[in-house]
Amino acid sequence: MGRRYTVISCDCHAGATYPEGGFLDYVGPAHRELLREEMIRVSERQRVLMERLFAREFMARQDGTEAATKGGRSGAWDPARRIKELEADGIVAEVIFPDGSQDNAPPFMASAGPGAVGADHALQSVGAAAYNRWLADFVGGTPGRHAGVALITIHDVQESVGQIRWAKEHGLRGVLLPAGVGDLPFYHHPRYEPIWQACEELELPLHTHVGSATPDYGDLPGSTTLFATESMWFSHRPFWFLVWGAVFERHPRLKMVFAEQGADWVPELLKLLDSMYRNMFRHEQQRLSLPPSEYWRRQCAVEAMFLTRREVDLRHEIGVENLLWGSDYPHYEGSWPNSARCIRDALDGVPEAEARAILGGNAARIYGFDLAELDPIAARIGPEVAAI
Repeated sequence: MGRRYTVISCDCHAGATYPEGGFLDYVGPAHRELLREEMIRVSERQRVLMERLFAREFMARQDGTEAATKGGRSGAWDPARRIKELEADGIVAEVIFPDGSQDNAPPFMASAGPGAVGADHALQSVGAAAYNRWLADFVGGTPGRHAGVALITIHDVQESVGQIRWAKEHGLRGVLLPAGVGDLPFYHHPRYEPIWQACEELELPLHTHVGSATPDYGDLPGSTTLFATESMWFSHRPFWFLVWGAVFERHPRLKMVFAEQGADWVPELLKLLDSMYRNMFRHEQQRLSLPPSEYWRRQCAVEAMFLTRREVDLRHEIGVENLLWGSDYPHYEGSWPNSARCIRDALDGVPEAEARAILGGNAARIYGFDLAELDPIAARIGPEVAAI
């Protein structure tokens, strides 16, 4: 392994840029004109969102870096530039989620979940298929360096299973589960059983990620900040549904990753759920053979993205083997292009074996990355152990 860390970012983003073709090549002729119109709306919507979401001073921190001024964000759709930016940031491999910050959101609100205002279920299916095909091509050039997470829709569960099987057959390594379900039943409902079965059978981990539960906050002051405040909570929510719904009990090999939603929520939540299991609701022991914390240890992982020293200090309560790291490239709120500094600030003094697990070992196990292939790259570009 040498004296450098093999860093795998478990939260990065990619998407075809508008208007230069992009996803138009991945939808059929019947939807291309509709998608052209959608591109215009998405571009304007994204511009307004970014103006409302982040303070200019906050965005300036990244905008002023050499990596950004010289076009480093173009790696969001340019695979060659992407590898260059990752390596410059000390990262050897990554897990890719949909993007939406650079006019490159998946078509037809496919990643927004079924409850998004204005979402059309049939068009979301078209958009998910287009994004998944694009992503499979995007990661195909260097598959050992990328783990793509496929979009699925959930209004037609048999269609969902088809999307999951397509993802596996085409080299994608995970599934993005909408954090919100709109008017559909939530995830303890038996209608979703084929999804859990397919993901367990195909060894594709489920994911929730902030942004896929989008209540209507209205066009009012504070709406975007309200969304940012609640989005992480909505993304945690499927965990307790899969616990109390006995999904983890029935599917012990099913894996689930909670991405870009912090990690400090985990210890207190597990204490609460375990207390419920052992005391007031101990009758649940007739259905569940393990306390909730044991399902977490066995089957779940969390990618903090905003990894703080406090979260690192809680690593044994969260589970060292359950904790992942991510840079959120190329988003403003992530660590790019200063990931080495952020890693040092968070992990200073952590034993090397634990730091290796958090920075790359756990990701390699969950997503099937080959460390024998990645370690030589890390020996050239990874952060030095002594520097951390």
